[in-house]
Amino acid sequence: MRHPSPASDHAPALDPPASWVAPERRYRPELHGLRGLATLGVVLFHLFGAGRVSGGIDIFLAISGFLFTAMLLREAVESGGTIKVGRYLARLARRLLPAAALVILVTSLAGLFVFPETRHAQLLAEARASLLYFENLELISSQLTYGAAGPETSPFQHFWSLSVQGQFYLLWPLVALAAVMIAKRLRRSPIAVMAVMTGLVVLVSFCYAAVQGQVNQDEAYLMTRTRLWELGFGGMLALLGSWLRLPRRLRRVAGWAGVALIVSTGFLFDGAQLFPGPWALWPLLGLTRVLAAAGPDGGAKDPAGSATRVLSTRPFGWIGDHAYALYLWHWPLLILYLEIRDYSTLGGRGALIVLTVSLVLAYLTRRWVEQPVCRSASRIPPRVPLAFAATVLLIGGAASSFSIHQMQTQRSSAPSLAELEQEDYPGALATLEGVEAPEGVEFIPDVQTLAQTRPDYYDWGCRQEFGDGENRGEVLVCEDPDSPAEPDLTVMITGGSHAGQWHHAWRILAAEHNWELLIADKSACLLTEPTDPEGNQCHEWNLNLLDVITERSPDLVFTAGSRVPNDGGPENIESGAPEKWQQIMDRGSEVLLMRGTPRREDSVADCLAEGGDAQSCGMDPVSDQQDNPLTAPDLPGGLYTLDMTEHLCEEQVCPAVIGNVAVYYDKSHLSNHYIESLAPLLKDQLREEMPHLF
Repeated sequence: MRHPSPASDHAPALDPPASWVAPERRYRPELHGLRGLATLGVVLFHLFGAGRVSGGIDIFLAISGFLFTAMLLREAVESGGTIKVGRYLARLARRLLPAAALVILVTSLAGLFVFPETRHAQLLAEARASLLYFENLELISSQLTYGAAGPETSPFQHFWSLSVQGQFYLLWPLVALAAVMIAKRLRRSPIAVMAVMTGLVVLVSFCYAAVQGQVNQDEAYLMTRTRLWELGFGGMLALLGSWLRLPRRLRRVAGWAGVALIVSTGFLFDGAQLFPGPWALWPLLGLTRVLAAAGPDGGAKDPAGSATRVLSTRPFGWIGDHAYALYLWHWPLLILYLEIRDYSTLGGRGALIVLTVSLVLAYLTRRWVEQPVCRSASRIPPRVPLAFAATVLLIGGAASSFSIHQMQTQRSSAPSLAELEQEDYPGALATLEGVEAPEGVEFIPDVQTLAQTRPDYYDWGCRQEFGDGENRGEVLVCEDPDSPAEPDLTVMITGGSHAGQWHHAWRILAAEHNWELLIADKSACLLTEPTDPEGNQCHEWNLNLLDVITERSPDLVFTAGSRVPNDGGPENIESGAPEKWQQIMDRGSEVLLMRGTPRREDSVADCLAEGGDAQSCGMDPVSDQQDNPLTAPDLPGGLYTLDMTEHLCEEQVCPAVIGNVAVYYDKSHLSNHYIESLAPLLKDQLREEMPHLF
């Protein structure tokens, strides 16, 4: 990736103390070649390696730390303790923003044209996050984990690392200034003080990365806090300066050993599951060996056949020159290619096509965007690139925010089922004999609204987040906003989204019958018997749920009973679930189980948006082709069960639209509108199964 040159545009020297020594200033062609090697590793593993992590990003981050630590400390020392913030930010804007803004604009426009309407809101949200350098935070908040390219992968996913770097670029000048100020006060070398401060950052961030990787690896991979140690690691290498140099007799072996560590990373490690934890030291120690193997005059003057000499050659230099643009272009081209060709993975021919186009665009971007902007640096004052950057960020951020707001407004203004004519939109009632839906009526809700639809309680701030993390084993309870003063019955919905999807139907029944409705939901966490509560916060949540049930004493606990996989496997009951149901009944609550609903491998909303119909976007009726596992005789006595399959599936398919109402909003969850149409049918089954509730 592109970084401002450490040897240019520094502040004029002011008379620093005579004892102060700034980090050495010299061009290191082997470092530039390493950037090319790392970029090549990232791109080739993305295209030909099924998305495996090559370790190239870790090298990028360390190189950023190396260059910026030396540059900032040198400027602070030579200026007597100051950094010209305007000039620094202008340099960043010139080097980084034009190419990034171009790629973001082209990717956004292409995505709006190529992707189904259902993905436009998330596309624009990530375009905004990428432009403003918080894409890593957007991926975390949207629960979009880093993964291999696929049909639903974000074309902006790769901007997470640029966001980490951008946040580092704003933080690190403060560290450099603080180091110089402390050095003045203590009469110490700024390099020594900066080394101590950087070492503390590395230590704290490294320990946090190791711990967070055990708690929530998906977030650990994307966090700035867990990545700071890699940037600081590069900074420490810069501060070591001439001390980081091996004796001549060891350099050749050490250099090639370092290259071997870097190249082997993607073959030996599953970086998405291990980095940036301790195993990320593997490629970074490779970087260290290569830098230590370089001679005092740089890799270009090292002996022929040495690793540093090879890395200083023109091919690696060319890739290094184009590394930033190549990194920017290759990922969105890959995702767009998969979408246009309707492929789930990339074959060898497709990989070559994407690689070729990426190299061409990288060349053109450097030739016609990066180089002209950089050449103008000596002719224009810093305020010009700053004004340009501010304009681009303001217009881009405002335009994307406005578009996202319009989409959200469309969703919030969409009418509920109760506001529409039942004759036109019977929904689930159309599965009853004698009820027919009129033809020629557009289904509801529209695909954009459908894709964004979630049960209301998702927006109440009381749904526990997915996975492991701080306090994610705590059970949060969503209170009924319309709870009666003296309810006749208290119902608790719990056990994951496939129980929570029935929220709107239960709200209708609760309003009719003076019931209180509570929800205790942790995303993707089913009711099971905990086996490792310390290592898995879903298990911890399951343990805590029993305490909450004891405290709240619901009359009825409603949850999903079985699960229908999307791979054609048999419908099943989660291991340990019957024991959990018995424990709930032992606390005095009745347990009602809902049979699982069908699943498919891709989003129904996306399928409908791309022109599919009720049949082609429907589900395979797996649960219609086998016995209901909830009727097994070995389940605990006293359980109650419901089965709504007949209102979801026909003999050959579970349609995506029934009674002019879209049934699913994603791969497996029922839409609010269809759930509302199921409410009277749910009530009928409930009266038959549990008449004493009424």
